[in-house]
Amino acid sequence: MYEKHRREYTIVGSTKLCGSIVGDLVCDFFGGQLSEIISLVQNKIYFHFQVVGEREAMARCLVERIKNGQVNLEKEYDNFYGQVKIYESFVESQIGNFREGAIVELFKYYDQLMPVALASIDLADVVEGLNIELKNHILDWCKKTRVIEESIYKIGEMKFVPAYLSWLSKTYLPEYTAEDLQYLIYFELENYLKNGSSLPRVDELRERAKLLFVRQHPVWKTDFCTGANAEKEILTRNLLGSPSDGLSEIKQITGKMAFAGKVTGRVRLIRSTLDMKDFQDGEIIVSPMTMPSYISIMKRAVAFVTNEGGILCHAAIVARELCKPCIIGAKIATHVLKDGDLVEVDADNGTITKF
Repeated sequence: MYEKHRREYTIVGSTKLCGSIVGDLVCDFFGGQLSEIISLVQNKIYFHFQVVGEREAMARCLVERIKNGQVNLEKEYDNFYGQVKIYESFVESQIGNFREGAIVELFKYYDQLMPVALASIDLADVVEGLNIELKNHILDWCKKTRVIEESIYKIGEMKFVPAYLSWLSKTYLPEYTAEDLQYLIYFELENYLKNGSSLPRVDELRERAKLLFVRQHPVWKTDFCTGANAEKEILTRNLLGSPSDGLSEIKQITGKMAFAGKVTGRVRLIRSTLDMKDFQDGEIIVSPMTMPSYISIMKRAVAFVTNEGGILCHAAIVARELCKPCIIGAKIATHVLKDGDLVEVDADNGTITKF
């Protein structure tokens, strides 16, 4: 069984990130490994899938390494902080002044930063049962490390990659649009830049925008297909199976409180930045998971509800900063609720009630 996550990523960036997650550096750091990560594009909408429970199991392996003195969190934080500052400086030096191989250098930073970045997201959700001193130590570490971790996505996937692909298209590959190049697998672009290898044809990349299946598994192994073959892989794994009938009849769903409070308001489903234009002041954001790019509407919302997330996810952090009710991990919220539904978000009790 797979966990399904909708994201705003390019394939060229996400396949590098996912490759890093199933790579040897993450495995060595955590003492465990994911069996696979699947990326999927359907009509230009990106999803990724991972086996239920594997991320949690990896995080628990890391906790054991911390308890045994094999990982010093403060030392890892200091190293990570320094690496992220170098990464940020690199990105700033390249914007508007790209070198042809700059994205390969960016990908190297992804590899280096991913172990601690992933730990800052996942560790906070496996601290129950630890002694209070260790629990607080890990939570404090996650909070300060997560703040730094967020810049990796913000300036890498949101800023650097789109700007670089636009520059590459205009400078060297005018037959491709920047959007076409987003559907390259990372190693296709690396091989072109390093070895002069041919890129897939424009029509092939545009087919990927319609339907693309990518499976990445240890270590640095990538399989992908489009069209009928992709459909077969998707059906075999039931990756895009529709929610079961009857969800629309559900009147109350539950999740975890990320910030307390109770409000009543209208639902606005935000699945990507494209939905932000329809947002109205005072609505309740319901999303698979909020992203840094949503911050402008989050300031104008009265509450947040997400399908996914742990206590240090983006929605939870922003909710605490803005002091707005927030429920995370509601799983089926975007399937049960529709735009305009009148709901009560009772974050004190972790319930969303539809009137």
